Amino acid sequence: PIDETKEIILSHDQNNISLEFIALHYSNPSKNKYAYKLENYDNEWRDVGNQHVAFYPNLPPGEYLFHVKAANSNGVWNEEGATLKIIVNPPWWKTTLAYITYLLLLIAAAFAIDRYFRHRLVEKERERNRAKELEQAKEIEKAYHSLEQTHEALKATQTQLIQSEKMASLGELTAGIAHEIQNPLNFVNNFSEVNTELIDEMKAELARGNGQGAIEIAENIKENEQKINHHGKRADAIVKGMLQHSRSSSAIKEPTDINALADEYLRLSYHGLRAKNKSFNAILNTDYDETIGNINITPQDVGRVLLNLYNNAFYAVNEKTLSAVSTPTEVKYEPTVSVSTKKVNNHVEIKVSDNGNGIPQKALDKIFQPFFTTKPTGQGTGLGLSLSYDIIKAHGGEIKVETKEGEGTEFIINLPILFA
Repeated sequence: PIDETKEIILSHDQNNISLEFIALHYSNPSKNKYAYKLENYDNEWRDVGNQHVAFYPNLPPGEYLFHVKAANSNGVWNEEGATLKIIVNPPWWKTTLAYITYLLLLIAAAFAIDRYFRHRLVEKERERNRAKELEQAKEIEKAYHSLEQTHEALKATQTQLIQSEKMASLGELTAGIAHEIQNPLNFVNNFSEVNTELIDEMKAELARGNGQGAIEIAENIKENEQKINHHGKRADAIVKGMLQHSRSSSAIKEPTDINALADEYLRLSYHGLRAKNKSFNAILNTDYDETIGNINITPQDVGRVLLNLYNNAFYAVNEKTLSAVSTPTEVKYEPTVSVSTKKVNNHVEIKVSDNGNGIPQKALDKIFQPFFTTKPTGQGTGLGLSLSYDIIKAHGGEIKVETKEGEGTEFIINLPILFA
């Protein structure tokens, strides 16, 4: 019976909903008044007089709670009213599982394409090397028969060096790609694990007959699924951006709120590190110049630069935090990362600073060189700052660094203001 139903679940094509209701008050029923509201859809109550039908066409997928209340002819409202939970499920191609499948297929396709073209390149290089080596061998054999053994040893060494260089380049590129998409994939993995635990808790609550507890857990699962969806899309965007950067494309600039972009990537970097290390905490200081407005940039590329600088800053303060724990002092260390934007004449100045250990002076001249890194082996590819330097230069700007050993580092980005 509908008066005993607390929840209805509909498919995505059952989203034209009509709800009829009636208040039982017989003194003057024609004067009864009604008001209703659909949570997550209506912002305010709808006062509909004596009309007792609510219609919602093309209701988007989601969870809603329908409230209805009535007043008698004297204007006395029954504030408790009645409620009905309505769930409109999304189509299968818009579910979280579908988006994860799309992402996995895209990554698999990108990996397969990369392997195919690399295989072709390696084969061509091998053929060229074979032809060259054969020609050299014939010339050496004609001129120096007595040095045949030396020639064979030299040829073997040459082949070995070529193969070593190829494997080193492949390893560095793979590590770079993994570094770029690690944060959003960590979110996906962590929230998936949390949901598995929450589902077990929800089953236990249902077994105990605690429906309210199960509903609260279900809400947590829903929030986590939304986060998985968000970060899955973020990983997808990063992969697409790296594929675009790998070819000589002319990225299209678009009007972008630089303050919102800087803040978005700051939170993404911080929570990415927190997802991997829950004991890590840092103070985030932001100072955004609201007078800047929108400027024409390639948001994906500039976002990549900011994410790299934030990741480096959090890495620096985390390393200093670990050092402070192992060698405690009287002064308590508070890891801090600061971000500011400022309009200076016809440029926007973006500063990213930390109070970590700083960069050694002898390394300052090399930090923007490809494959140079101050991190321990296996913890950095040395590609991030080099790529950041190229992106900022392509925007007509510049990036520089100021540092003091033991006190911290500050990166300063200057971008020309090209208004939309």
